Amino acid sequence: MANILDIVTVLMMGTSFAVFGLRKYKYSIGAYALQTLLLVIVFLTLHFKYGSHELLVWAITAFVVKVICVPYYLFRLVKKLGLVVEDEPVGGFFISPVVALSFSLAIAMMFYKVFIHFSLFQDVLPLYAASFVFMMGIFGFILRNSFIKQILSYCLFENGIHLSLALMAYNSHELVEIGILTDAVFAVLIMGILAKRFYATYESLDTSKAINLKG
Repeated sequence: MANILDIVTVLMMGTSFAVFGLRKYKYSIGAYALQTLLLVIVFLTLHFKYGSHELLVWAITAFVVKVICVPYYLFRLVKKLGLVVEDEPVGGFFISPVVALSFSLAIAMMFYKVFIHFSLFQDVLPLYAASFVFMMGIFGFILRNSFIKQILSYCLFENGIHLSLALMAYNSHELVEIGILTDAVFAVLIMGILAKRFYATYESLDTSKAINLKG
């Protein structure tokens, strides 16, 4: 069972890098949907390992909301705006993924050592992956200018939080996960509305162009 979790969480790390680094929006959104499907597999694996009914509810809820609804909404959004490729990010398309990957690996190396002392699940690699996915989301906010990529970055660090919660407190009540997912849906919807208004104003999703908001 631990080997399955190790493989799935390593794949989650790979998909988080794909969400961050891929230039075409549809590929980034697809990578996010795949990552969330992997998260659902983690929930189900832990459910069968520990017999936790709560994790089964988490898996079903996450599948409906994060694998189907959120990616569908983002696909519709980029199609409606006629977007294909993101604008040039901070540091360029080559440098920013290298910076994000390097720092995320380094910071995750520190975080998981703290998490493992409080975790009910004592496998190192999944806890490391949770920290890594979370940090890739943080660096997505910092290094990517595209409004859509920043929405996806929010979704990334949210997945990192969900993964760490499943590993550290898999016996938490199902209402905890449902509450987090509900907040996530509203956050994505609100950011999507802001993205459409931003695009209508600037004819671009490059947030660095909003220079009149500075000061």
